[in-house]
Amino acid sequence: MQVNHSIGMMKHLLFGILLFFSCTFSSTCHAQIPESSTPAVGKYRYLLLAKAGTISRYRIQIGESITFKRFQDKKLQTMEVLDIRGNSFFVEGLEVPLKDVEKIRLKNHTGGRKVAHFMGSFLKAGGTVFTLVGAVNVLTNLNDKPDRIDAFQTIGGALTLYGVGTGLHVLRNGTYKINKKWTLKVIEMY
Repeated sequence: MQVNHSIGMMKHLLFGILLFFSCTFSSTCHAQIPESSTPAVGKYRYLLLAKAGTISRYRIQIGESITFKRFQDKKLQTMEVLDIRGNSFFVEGLEVPLKDVEKIRLKNHTGGRKVAHFMGSFLKAGGTVFTLVGAVNVLTNLNDKPDRIDAFQTIGGALTLYGVGTGLHVLRNGTYKINKKWTLKVIEMY
């Protein structure tokens, strides 16, 4: 009986020591972190493309792809935004000051552009399918002249659908020239 009593006392003593050390070390560990190493809380930056006098605003965040043209560039280029600091954004080893940006191209930011993208894809897919159907009809009806003429009309209509779909895909992108009407700025939130 005395052995059980001493085991019970050892458990209580061990629990007390464990509790003492856990309280002691948990309170001192937090105090050893210097204040300068803690990150700034709530710092968030993004690029804002806004149209003056309207509520048209588009955000471009770190990690997103951006398609832009600087004044000295000959064509648009697409790169991933790696960082945003001051009045510049950084892409693949290049600092791009906002004052050097001439144009920004965005995809599918408005309802009309999304509909144009969907309808363009739908018409192109339909045009492809019906072109194949017409080609099969032409090849299988070599001797039947009226069916062969219908097959050529099917191919012509299908190619027209494909062309209209391709034309609608051109509308899915919006290119915005940075000037008094459209502005590009860095927004920083805390």
